[in-house]
Amino acid sequence: MAQERTSLPDVVERLIDPKVASLRVVTDSSAAAGEPVRVTVQACNGAGATATDGAGAAALVAMGPSGHAKVGEATVEDGLGHAQVAIAEPGVYRIEALVGDDLRAVSDPLEITSDAPAQSLYWGDVHSHIRERRAQALISDADLLMGPPTVEAALAWARDVATIHFATVSDHDLKLTEAEWADTIEVHRRLNEPGRFVTFPGYEWGCSAGFAGNFGHRHVIYRRNRVRGVDPVPLFRCDRPETETAQGLFDALKRTVPIEDVISVPHHTARGGGNTWMNWDYCDPELERLCEVFSIWGSSEKLGEPYPIDYLASGGYFGTGEARGHHLQDGLARGYRFGFTGGSESHDGRPSRPLVHGPYVISETDFLAPPGITGVWATSLTRDGIFDALRARRCYATTGARMIVRFGLGDTPMGGDVAASELSGPAEFSAQVIGAAPIAACELVKNNREIDRASSEGPELTARFSATLRDREAAQPGDFFYLRVTQADGEMAWASPIFIT
Repeated sequence: MAQERTSLPDVVERLIDPKVASLRVVTDSSAAAGEPVRVTVQACNGAGATATDGAGAAALVAMGPSGHAKVGEATVEDGLGHAQVAIAEPGVYRIEALVGDDLRAVSDPLEITSDAPAQSLYWGDVHSHIRERRAQALISDADLLMGPPTVEAALAWARDVATIHFATVSDHDLKLTEAEWADTIEVHRRLNEPGRFVTFPGYEWGCSAGFAGNFGHRHVIYRRNRVRGVDPVPLFRCDRPETETAQGLFDALKRTVPIEDVISVPHHTARGGGNTWMNWDYCDPELERLCEVFSIWGSSEKLGEPYPIDYLASGGYFGTGEARGHHLQDGLARGYRFGFTGGSESHDGRPSRPLVHGPYVISETDFLAPPGITGVWATSLTRDGIFDALRARRCYATTGARMIVRFGLGDTPMGGDVAASELSGPAEFSAQVIGAAPIAACELVKNNREIDRASSEGPELTARFSATLRDREAAQPGDFFYLRVTQADGEMAWASPIFIT
């Protein structure tokens, strides 16, 4: 039976409650010794929103290989505090924030290296929305409290509260006017700040119930604001004859935008109902180099997941069930080569950390999953650095935890290609995970079958967990391998596949 919904006034009252119930602390995930590391401390109320009474000094303590040491302080005003700290000794750390005697929070892991890394780990969300229709944000004062009502406010939330490194507000094509699309492009241009916060303009294309064809939903993200330095990037709508099919969308994108400057990302591929699932008859290998494995709807990896997209047994949000034959593994089995992303699909203007969906508090509805997030190994925190890493599939999805994941075959990292002729004997893969909880399972998946696994049973949370995962047979062209990680607390990650050519 579906859970009873909370009324809109009750939801608003809980969101604006100023009383502090908990702390949240977020840091960068990687840095060189002595470099500044950004730290955000958020005072949260019972609904997870910022508690404005959360003023005070938060002591910042580095928990690392040599014990605990205070490294700084963040002044929490109106519920938020920002600081920079520097750690001189290489190792794996977690940052503890303490306010008074009762409030304490610990960050996800931070890896400090002796030298500047060739690639750093950045976190982002390229699949988020502000509202189903932007005019909804202006209905009433109460409605304004449901979430940031503008693209600018949503990106500011992503940067300052969620504390991610890159973001896209990808509102639905059919619910954007031309003026709103122009504003979306301009706001993403203005808030893009290399080295601090990277933005990409984008939108969601998708034909749902009421349309004759079933082509699934995908979000389109652009590297730049303009095409060839002149024209603004285009918005192609699924209700126009020339772009009402997936193939029409692909053709239009390729005609107007350089292929290296645009990515189309299918999402909630196994979400049943209303033509929302992915039809694997329509997938473009050049444009769709990524596929979203996890979001607030759940996991689309495969049947039998801990977070299935299945809302029928409990009465179901939107009456949505799992669409068999439309999981990511079904697409991989067809020979498509895509990397994995995680997205929030927030609809409340809060990228990567949505609190409500419509008038419902997410944690209390029959949503079965937390919001997802994407980790990217990139050479720089710039549009080119992040976008090139996404196109190279040098990325992975998690259920929200910022665990540090590396996966490789020799010198080839996640998302890469290896020629079968370069392998002498069965392949051996390296997996390294730095989690916020012991690793319950680290599984090597070959051609959609689990063929090897390892786990960590120790209590130490800051130590690197490393494993060599092996295939027993010689790899053949067309094989693919990816890594699935499950922490003891239920958080998961999926590293993009390595493909044998």
